[in-house]
Amino acid sequence: FVELSVPTTARLAEALGLPGPLPESVDLARDKYKTRACLAAAGLPTPPNCIIHGPGDLMGAAQQVGFPAVLKPVSGAASLGVKKVIDMDDLRATYEELDKELRTLVVTSGALVKDEGKGGSSAISVIGATFLLERYLDGQEVDVDVVMSEGEWVYAAVSDNGPTLEPYFNETWAVSPSLLPRDQQVALKELAVGSVKALGFLDGIFHVECKYTSMGPQLIEVNARMGGGPVYATNLRVWNVCLVEETIFAAVGVPSRPNAPRRPKECIANSDVNALQSGILQDLEFVAPLKDRKGVVSFDPHVAAGEMVTGPKDGLPTWLVEVVVSGPTPREALEFLLSLEDEIQSKVKVAPPP
Repeated sequence: FVELSVPTTARLAEALGLPGPLPESVDLARDKYKTRACLAAAGLPTPPNCIIHGPGDLMGAAQQVGFPAVLKPVSGAASLGVKKVIDMDDLRATYEELDKELRTLVVTSGALVKDEGKGGSSAISVIGATFLLERYLDGQEVDVDVVMSEGEWVYAAVSDNGPTLEPYFNETWAVSPSLLPRDQQVALKELAVGSVKALGFLDGIFHVECKYTSMGPQLIEVNARMGGGPVYATNLRVWNVCLVEETIFAAVGVPSRPNAPRRPKECIANSDVNALQSGILQDLEFVAPLKDRKGVVSFDPHVAAGEMVTGPKDGLPTWLVEVVVSGPTPREALEFLLSLEDEIQSKVKVAPPP
């Protein structure tokens, strides 16, 4: 279930003769440049993109891709080291910034995290220092959770994602079921499934990130695993599909036939509330509006009082708390969630660092 553990798991399954994804398919999904090449070869939409091995490649990449663009590690995770750039000067400065940032990250328990002196392998030694520059995609971002069995999809559900705090791409909110028109949801599902197939996958659970842009559906990336955070609970509560159970079926070679209802059981919205300014967090009183509140399914603080938090003006924003709510309709669930966010932000106390 952890991104950087998937390649090792695939190789172990192959070596032991057990069911599992092909290592070469996992490697293609982990490498965003190779993913784009596979989609293009399959006739699927893909934005202009160019690989960057070092600063000498920046000018050529900019000329090929154009601006605005997004610079990201070829094999990154969790939006770390991903940033929007608007011109050549911005690209040069951002490349230097992100290259330095990658060198401050470590891999621990299969996850890419900031090095806080608690051990772990250098991120550079695991994912390298190669970047991808690709055309910035406008439009509505979504997640498509896909279950594949015997080469065909047996489940695909679309959740809408809120706008990120650019130039960074930290997640903000999500809502399920999707509020997009049905034809757009169908097109996004078709792209998600087509992308999974183009990479050579036959079975498994996939968290596919896409956008419905002014040019139609476009892929962001394919994650060859269940999505993190509240993705498991959302699919279970909304569509009665247990992605952990489906993962186990794939792992033991049992064909999957999830019994999703035609109508959602429940409508769920969730948010990772981002810090809006940098400083020392004074207390956790901002969670008070969530306690014993009707419609709040769960909340989980990501920080502690006294910690340094980062706002979008100074870097990738810090997540303060994860909130999950339920509502009669997806729109009502989302509106309730956003009203709670306003209450939370009004109670966040941040003091300047010493």
